[in-house]
Amino acid sequence: MTKTPINLQELRQRIYQKAKTEPTHRFWGLFTHITKRTTLHEAYLQAKKNGGAPGIDGQSFDDVEHEGVQTFLENIQKELQEGNYQP
Repeated sequence: MTKTPINLQELRQRIYQKAKTEPTHRFWGLFTHITKRTTLHEAYLQAKKNGGAPGIDGQSFDDVEHEGVQTFLENIQKELQEGNYQP
């Protein structure tokens, strides 16, 4: 049996509802959702839309897009999964 994937907005809504109805609930599976490429891509788009500034590494959106957004997101995903991510 295969589960139908849910979109990010639906995931956010489910987490919100669960947190509101059960304030003491522990969300053990969040890391899996956070490290999904679709979630990382959506976060990238939101940060860009909001005019996000370069981080401590000085890398701008132009820098990321010059090197390739997918490569950038793959690297972040790998670092998150390996526990090496440094903001």
